[in-house]
Amino acid sequence: MKAVVILLGAVWFALLIGACESHTERPPDAQRLIDKGKTVYWHYCAECHQADGSGYSHLYPRLAGDPIVTLHDPTPLIVTVVYGMETMPAFGQRLSTDEIAAVLSYIRNAWGNEAVAVSPRQIH
Repeated sequence: MKAVVILLGAVWFALLIGACESHTERPPDAQRLIDKGKTVYWHYCAECHQADGSGYSHLYPRLAGDPIVTLHDPTPLIVTVVYGMETMPAFGQRLSTDEIAAVLSYIRNAWGNEAVAVSPRQIH
């Protein structure tokens, strides 16, 4: 009986570790999103946030190395892009959910940033 409990505990632990590791891996289409996001970024974002993500003064914040950009939960970025904030215009009506997910995935993985890609399903 004790051996069964130990075995079940080991299986549970292995499943838990596997779930944690798989949660941080990029989904198969992540690179496609990131590549598409670079095009969207150049078309809609680079003028204000600069080609290298360095931003411009306090008007347009830097995206390179900004810890908010790489938060585990991308909701603050999603809300900002969809609805706008201060000098940031709303893009919810201009960009599709795929384009928003793509540009956020690019921003979260450009200029030394490293974060999980954003799925179009996360855009609201």
